[in-house]
This record gives sequence, structure tokens and C-alpha cells, in this order.
Amino acid sequence: MLMQLLVNYLNLFNWVMMISAKASIFVILLLGVKFALRSKLGVRFHYLLWVVLLIGLLLPWTPTSSVSVYNFLDFSKLQQGAATIFKSPYQPYFEMQKTQTHLDKTLGVINTDSKALSTAATQISSNSLPIIIQLMYLDWFCGVLLVSILTIISNKQFAAKIGNNLITDDRILSNFNSLKLKLKIKAEIPLITTRHVKSPSLFGLFHPRILLPLGFEQTFNLEQINYILLHELVHFKRKDLWINWLAQVLVTIHWFNPLLWYAFFQMKEDQETACDAIVISRFAPEQSNDYAHTLIKLAETYSSVPALTCMASLGGSKTLIKKRLILISKPKKTSVSWLLLSVAVIGLIAFSTFTSPKVSAEPLYNQNTNNNEQIEGPSKAIASSSGIIIEDITGSTYKGKVMLIKDSKRVNLAMTKNIGISGERVSDLVKDTGAIAGINAGGFSDPDGKGNGAFPEGLVMHEGKVVYNNVGDKNVNVAGFDEQGKLVIGSMTAKQLQESNMREAVTFKPNLIVKGKVVIDKDGGWGIAPRTGIGQMADGTVILVVIDGRQATWSLGATLRDLAEVFADYHAVTAVNLDGGSSSEMFFQGKVQNRLGNVFGERYLPTAFVVN
Repeated sequence: MLMQLLVNYLNLFNWVMMISAKASIFVILLLGVKFALRSKLGVRFHYLLWVVLLIGLLLPWTPTSSVSVYNFLDFSKLQQGAATIFKSPYQPYFEMQKTQTHLDKTLGVINTDSKALSTAATQISSNSLPIIIQLMYLDWFCGVLLVSILTIISNKQFAAKIGNNLITDDRILSNFNSLKLKLKIKAEIPLITTRHVKSPSLFGLFHPRILLPLGFEQTFNLEQINYILLHELVHFKRKDLWINWLAQVLVTIHWFNPLLWYAFFQMKEDQETACDAIVISRFAPEQSNDYAHTLIKLAETYSSVPALTCMASLGGSKTLIKKRLILISKPKKTSVSWLLLSVAVIGLIAFSTFTSPKVSAEPLYNQNTNNNEQIEGPSKAIASSSGIIIEDITGSTYKGKVMLIKDSKRVNLAMTKNIGISGERVSDLVKDTGAIAGINAGGFSDPDGKGNGAFPEGLVMHEGKVVYNNVGDKNVNVAGFDEQGKLVIGSMTAKQLQESNMREAVTFKPNLIVKGKVVIDKDGGWGIAPRTGIGQMADGTVILVVIDGRQATWSLGATLRDLAEVFADYHAVTAVNLDGGSSSEMFFQGKVQNRLGNVFGERYLPTAFVVN
């Protein structure tokens, strides 16, 4: 249960980071459009534009699109460049080796099984998220909690001290009720005077009240009071307090993003100017000057109001009052042509910034054909003309893909051309070798999430030769194919691997199925995450499995036990876990088949199993 809560929390954080990044790009472009069209659009339309941002931040999932701006960004390349500039590509490996050596020596002093503890520590280190990421999760959660508590406390404290000193002046009440009637407002909205506000304000989400400063009746004449009350009633009519609360919830979730704080600050200013425009539209043109004088008198008489979520005030900073006076003196109306143009531009910006890059795809095969090739498994298999079968799989916490290849000799290993410099994407590795499909294979050195796929972990064999070795004479768990196309898994040294009949192999663990039996105890101890694995049936059919994860509204991920049971369902006699997490990917005929958890697309890796 605790693990499930942790996974949900990490998936939520991943979604927040992605949507916050998208929203930031949208805000920058939106502010640019608002500035460019400031003289063409009315203030009410300027305010409505912020609704697009609110909707975008609420989207739990966005579709892929060919016009998404992220199709033209290659974040992985930027990561590679940063890793090369700020850190020697060889340094991460040596640092990791030194750390592990120190750990081994330290554990050796303790009166316990040093080797077992060292293995467990290595397993945790290679499969847990970097400590900096875990600290970021904690920091974000504490920030959300702190901002939420402060927001609730400040609003509750203010609500408790404003009192219930009702206005009893018959003239004011009569005009107020008349204004409510014109706006078709039936709700009971008390008029309360209090020393705790310095400007007329609408306060309260479920029990709205209009708060007026003490001595308000003596400061303003009846006509000015009508303007003020109408302004607050327009806030109520437009549900501005609900908008403010929604904005506060969103900015609390994204408290770390200063661009969103600024955006919502601008939204509240547009909210006030839009409210002004509605107020003066209900009076004769010459009365707009009287309304402007009322605002000036407010600025001269009262100071700014407290920044509370459930409050909409007529007052504001002197800068805002000045801006509002200018807009009142020179009201703008939006022509139909400019309205249509701005809607089209904002729509395109929203679609291109909030959609995801076109790296995922729906199942390629969704209907039966006359050439179906049936392979026993948990669901009906649909075969392609290439002899490859792809199926969808679903579990209690995950969704994924299974690829079946009848001829195991078609499965080979592909390595990056730039070993020691940079990795390649699975799609590149597939294309470089002239293959048609592929999945990610072995692990690689990735300290603090800054690795660029240049350095595999352990042993790598390609075409019968050990082409990479960073473990010396140590035993490591390898997975690969021999000359007959049999999947071989187990612990070997570099010498044993070279002397074997193997032709392709990478290093990763743990083994999932050995001699037809699941060998994972309980859930495997590695938590829930995206997974990749490779297995083989008794008749030689190769099973490639990729499970999506870290996507709260799509797939959380799978445990090692879940992955092992998928292979068991397909009657695998041998199966092993491969590198997972952000690396998990299945590529076929020019398309990524699974849903990648990274908005920036494919990760750069050292190795992939490809199908020719």
C-alpha cells in the first residue's frame, strides 16, 4: 500500500513537471500575443484568454500532434552536450566505481555477509532514482503543503475577524437591490462594514459578502456607491472568485514556477479591467468619467487590500489604478476580424504547446486479417506481413506492449556508433542496422541522471566478440543469444562469455524465468516502474515486453513480479529483466509503439535488441 502511494506521488510529480514546462512556454507566447494585439482587442477578451491557460494546466493527458513544438526540440541532445561540457564522459564511471569500492570496504568491516549487502546496495543504487530527484519530490510536496496551509489559514483568520456589522442605510440597500435585480442576481449578499478592509471587496466563496470600509457612507456619495456596488456584483455574476480559487489551487501545485505566479498576477489585473468595462457599459458614456473619478478617490482614500484568494476588490495598486483609468478613457472594442484572428492564433499556440510530440502510436493492428498467425498467449494475436506480432497487455497498475518474433535468429544486438562519446535512440539503432523493430537492452552509467548513453554497464558482446568490459574479471548477469538463436541468461565473466557459444549479449538483471519457472520472490523489491524484458518460448519464439510507467492517468508501471508473470502467461521458458525506467521503449516500422513517459521523446542508450 505504501509503495502504491509512493508511485502515485512520483507519477503526479512527473505530470506536474511536464505540464508546468508546457504551460511556461504557452505563457511566454500568450504574453507576446497579448502585447502585439493590445490595441486591437478589448479588455474583456484579454481576460478570457487566460481561460486557455487554466484549461491547459488541468489536462491530465494530452494527445500527440505533428504540430507540437516539442517535435522540433531534442532535449536529449542538450543533455548530451551539457554532460560533455560540464563533466568528462569518463568521470561518472570512475566515480561510481570508487563509490562502490568504498562501499565494499566499509561493509567488509561489519560482521555480516558483505557480498550480499554490497549486491543489495548496488541493486538499490542502479534502480532507485537519483537522490537529487528524490529531494526534488520532497521539496515540491512540502512546498504544496506549506502554500496550502498558509492560504487556508489566512482566509479563515480573515473571515473570523471581519464581523457582521450590516449596512442599514435604506437608500444604499434600495439601490443595491435594484442593481441585483438588473443583473438577475437572486443570491443573498450582505453588505458589511469592517475596519479590516481598506477598499470595497467581494469576499467569500460559498457565503459571499460585500465588505466596505468603516466610514464608507460618509466618504462617497450615493452615485459613487452605486458604481462601487455594481463593480462587486459584476465580480459575483462572472464567478471571478471561483476563477481566483482555481488559479490559487493551480499556482499552489506549481509553486516553484515563477512564470505561472506572474501569469496569474496578470490575469487578476485583466480581471479588474474587464470588470470595469462591464460596469461602464451599463451607464451612459458621460458617466465613465464619474466612474474614473471614483477610482481616483479610492486610490487617494484607501490603501491596497490583503491578497486573499477568496476576495475580489475594486481597489488595487496605484499602477493598476492608472492602467484602468487609461483603459476607461480609451475603451477598445474587438472587431470580428481581429477576434477571429486572435482565436486562431491562440488556438494554434495552445495546441502546439500543450500537445505532446508524435513519438507514441496506437496499436498497429486492430482487426483480423486472412493471414493471421496464431501464437498461444493471454490474448488474441494479430500477425503482420513482416512476421512480427504485437499485442497490448494490461495489468492492475500498468499497460504495455508485447512483440513476438517466431524466428529467433532475426534478433540481434545494436550498439551506438559513438561508444564512449554518446548513445543513440532506439529508433536510430534500428535504422542504422537496417532493422524493422527494436527495444532498449542493457543498462548504462547514468550518475545523477546526467548520463548520455555512452557507457554500457558490465559486458557487451557483439557478433561473437566482447566489445565492452568495465567489470574486469568479475561475474555479471548477462542475457543474449547463442549461434542457434537460443536465449541464454546467467552469471558469467568476460572470459567465460568469450569462450561460450554466444553471439550477442548485454548485462542486466534479475532473471525472471529459468527453466519455465518464475524465480522472482514476492514483488521483486524494485517497486513499480516502466519495465523492459526479453524472453523465449520452448519453440524458440522470442518475446519482447515493454511496460509503460510513471504516467498517472495512463500507466503507473509494473513490479518485477508483474513482468515475470507476463512472460509466464506467454509460456516463456527463459526471461530476464532489461533496463527500464525512462529507457523503456518499443519501436516498429518507423513508430514508437508504447507511450514514453518523457515529453522530450526517446532516450539516448548504448544498446538495443533489434529485429532484422
